[in-house]
Amino acid sequence: MPVPRLRMTLAIAVVATAALAPSARAAVPHRVLPGETLWSIAAANNFTTRTIAAFNGLSVDSPVYAGNTIQIPTETEGAAALASAGVAPGSSSTSTASEASHTVTPGESLWSIAGANGLSPDTLAADNGLSADALLLVGQTIKIPVSSGSATSSGTTTTSIGPPPPQEQPYWTSPIYCPSCPSGEAYLASNAAAAWDAMRQGSLQEFGIDLYPGGPFSAYRSYAQQLYLYNLYLSGKGSLAAPPGTSSHEYGYALDLADPSMRSVVDQIGANYGWAKTEAPDEWWHVNYVGP
Repeated sequence: MPVPRLRMTLAIAVVATAALAPSARAAVPHRVLPGETLWSIAAANNFTTRTIAAFNGLSVDSPVYAGNTIQIPTETEGAAALASAGVAPGSSSTSTASEASHTVTPGESLWSIAGANGLSPDTLAADNGLSADALLLVGQTIKIPVSSGSATSSGTTTTSIGPPPPQEQPYWTSPIYCPSCPSGEAYLASNAAAAWDAMRQGSLQEFGIDLYPGGPFSAYRSYAQQLYLYNLYLSGKGSLAAPPGTSSHEYGYALDLADPSMRSVVDQIGANYGWAKTEAPDEWWHVNYVGP
């Protein structure tokens, strides 16, 4: 029996509409920049490290290197990857089994100790009966909850590689003007930030090249963030990093560039704005503010 003309017309319209409809949003590739980690990439995209690792077939502590490509999933794809890996969203990958002790050394705080052990400052403070803003004294003993196998036989903690805690920027830093920064806002010491913004405008006018940092820790870093990167370096999972307390990043006077073309610009005009290459000659991305 012939198909009525109206029914056939509707069927063709439905097929045509389906063919023209935009495909559902899918995973997008992300090119790893100097200084980035699975943790920082996940945080920048509002995912947990476990989600990004599972979707890319990696372990949560897998190192990533500049130039690698990491796939960023949609929320649905991320949840599916966790389910396939047998991990419930929001669950913890480790469970607290015991406590270890840590003796406070000069320059340490609840923030830095918590960050070095993959904990939040609030959790560490609560476990020790302290307020989250409590000051620590050199020589003081702090109890640190650890999973089985994370403590040494002497009961002291081993070097941990946990993500650094979020931290407010100190009052003396300023955001550098950078709407195109892939890592969002970055901060420098106020005078260094002003000089950077001026150099950026000069670069755009003279070379057509934008200047911005290569990752979330590529400008100012807190003590805890520097400690995190230093621990990664010691473990063989990260790039060269200075010991915490010794890096110019902690003073807001250093920045890691996102692309070699930016370094060529700094070499040519940086001196006019107080920026130059003064450290780590084998690291093209690292430049310093040296003043006018």
